[in-house]
Amino acid sequence: MAVVIEKPGHQLETAFLALKQTFPTVKAAPLNDRKKRLEKLRHWIHSNRPRIHEAMHNDFRKAAVEVDAIELFHVLNEIKVALNNVDDWVKPKKIDAPITMLGTRSFIQYEPRGVCLIIAPWNYPFSLAIGPLVSALAAGNTVMLKPSELTPHVSALINEMASEIFDDGTVKVAEGGPEVSQHLLNLPFDHIFFTGSPAIGKLVMKAAAENLASVTLELGGKSPTIITHSANIKEAAQRSAVAKFVNNGQTCVAPDYVLADEKIAGKLVEELIAQTRKLFSINGDLE
Repeated sequence: MAVVIEKPGHQLETAFLALKQTFPTVKAAPLNDRKKRLEKLRHWIHSNRPRIHEAMHNDFRKAAVEVDAIELFHVLNEIKVALNNVDDWVKPKKIDAPITMLGTRSFIQYEPRGVCLIIAPWNYPFSLAIGPLVSALAAGNTVMLKPSELTPHVSALINEMASEIFDDGTVKVAEGGPEVSQHLLNLPFDHIFFTGSPAIGKLVMKAAAENLASVTLELGGKSPTIITHSANIKEAAQRSAVAKFVNNGQTCVAPDYVLADEKIAGKLVEELIAQTRKLFSINGDLE
């Protein structure tokens, strides 16, 4: 089930407690239950591609082909990888017993973390919400998902998706602004996945430490591109331009600056300009 949280308070605590109460059942359930959730998610994405395209267009004016390329395809691939490998992932891994435990057998048993919180950003509002969700569900966790309030159409669609697919109480969606995120961070989640700035990442990590929660932080930063004199200049320029301007430049690892061998710097600049013009043109003419 999904919950819309317009103001933090009792609703968030209630939703969290419901996920916590559901977790032991999810953990003890057959592995096939996890697969069924992932298969439902995959089917929903395939069946609702036009709705996802429309929501993305309403929030970003993003073309459908770009939505498919950078928001949907890799999520579908993550589901495929999880379905193909989850049986192996959950198997105990045998390790050598230490000498002090001679005569015993040792192994690593992987277990679900518990109740997970996913705080998604606005620049990839679907993929960076649903991608982590795939991993959390494959691992046997229950999930509170907080989509970005800056992409209201996509967030509302994610809310609908959760309501349609997860009727067993494994996933809840909390819509709202920064105050909702702050209130969620005060709750004792077992793991927090956050994508955003280093400044907010520090606050997330600090809040997680209060409850000894583990974290996965995907943080933006300054990303250099290094090009040497032996590089294929045209190819390097093309790749740099695409990496910089895909998603209108709003990507955590988009190149911020180029470090180039001075022997090829002039030619590289010319080729970068040419490749950038090509990306933003039709039949060679800038729009």
